[in-house]
Amino acid sequence: MRSKNIFVISKKDVQSIALKKFGEKLSVEELEQVKKVEFGLECWEEVVIEAISEILECRKKENSTKN
Repeated sequence: MRSKNIFVISKKDVQSIALKKFGEKLSVEELEQVKKVEFGLECWEEVVIEAISEILECRKKENSTKN
């Protein structure tokens, strides 16, 4: 089975955050540095667990309203 990404952070999103939080856009070289840390996030597992937890909670609420 071929592996596909679950989380994708677009360059547009990164540039938008840079502009909003720091008042400027990043250069191509700076974007490459951001790309290097994308998969090095220490808390990625906790983020995934929280996302799954929220999804399951929503599913549980939807199922309880159907019954």
